[in-house]
Amino acid sequence: GTYEPLGATRTEAADARVIAATNRDLEAMVADGDFRQDLFYRINVVNLWLPPLRERKKDIPMLVDHFIERFSRLKKKEITGVSPDALEALTSYEYPGNIRELENAIEHAFVMCRGATIRARHLPSQIRPDSGDAPLAGSFDELERQFLVESLEQNGWNRAATARLLG
Repeated sequence: GTYEPLGATRTEAADARVIAATNRDLEAMVADGDFRQDLFYRINVVNLWLPPLRERKKDIPMLVDHFIERFSRLKKKEITGVSPDALEALTSYEYPGNIRELENAIEHAFVMCRGATIRARHLPSQIRPDSGDAPLAGSFDELERQFLVESLEQNGWNRAATARLLG
């Protein structure tokens, strides 16, 4: 609760809490001499262990909904959810980058998605089951059709609004 600012002659009061997180075994690092013991005991007041995302697959749909809601607000883009194939791809992936990788995948999908629903093709290549394919594969006619369908979805199938959007 107190500290002395550098160069000051009096102690100041502080009402702060420090929360630190790591994916390393700090106790083992202290034993190996790779982490300061005094610092470990200072920060190790409450120790919470959270399993990695790959061991909590049932949390992924809830997290996806949370990130979609968050990015919808931040980016002012109306995306309402993910398709079943996208959810399958998201829950099948192992996430070596843990929850931040899932968050980045949803943000990536926001950039790639033109409609209201994130599909597997909008996900980063390492997450898509067909990662060898380009996200927009096919003939020009197929690409144009896909673009128009996604634009219509984005505008609730309103043709006039879609036409205005596309100029």
